[in-house]
Amino acid sequence: MKQHKLIALFFATQRECELIVEKLDDKNFFSVRSIPFIKGKIKNSDLIICISGIGKASASISSVICFEKFPIKGVIISGIAGAYPSSGLEIGSIAVAEKEIFADEGLLIKCENTDDSFIFLNSEEFSLYMPEFLNNLPKGAFLTVSCCTGNLKRAKFLEKKFNAICENMEGAAVAKVAQIYKTPCIEIRSISNMVTDRAETLSFMEVSKASLIVQNFIIEHFHLFEQSF
Repeated sequence: MKQHKLIALFFATQRECELIVEKLDDKNFFSVRSIPFIKGKIKNSDLIICISGIGKASASISSVICFEKFPIKGVIISGIAGAYPSSGLEIGSIAVAEKEIFADEGLLIKCENTDDSFIFLNSEEFSLYMPEFLNNLPKGAFLTVSCCTGNLKRAKFLEKKFNAICENMEGAAVAKVAQIYKTPCIEIRSISNMVTDRAETLSFMEVSKASLIVQNFIIEHFHLFEQSF
């Protein structure tokens, strides 16, 4: 029997997708190679959620397994992101990626906004799908980094180098896999923090509060995402 094609939603953590999981009809929880998946429906549209884990390696492995195991017709990468100082974004803003860039593959010399602070070995970038109904949202280049930036000078350097609006830790990895499988990929995130000097990671409360904003948007507009694919 031919399988129905699914929309795949990728989140790094369970906390970033808890509302969507709660709203799913016909929920089915399972794991493949220890990676959590939830299959279900929103407004009669079939989807599968992959909780990839944090970081590029986890995102790459999880997305390859998802594509190999299930018939995927479109990808939505979501969750939270940190906004760069001049982006115009605020905590709680929703932003859409025009492209994703691997932004810290190389040699870090110093955490400053100078041209000699970093030697890049790889700055691969991937154009992402932008449905017309998302055009009114803030959009721009997203950066994928191996560790969140907690240094203002470094933030200004990355922002200027790539003309980027925000950063995350998984997007470019999933986008690369989607490109390999020739599948349209959308990335839409809500801003959880401004990228500046800080010495602590985000609290569970901050992650949950920010992620609820983009989850509500996805649920409300899921029929448009479905039509876009």
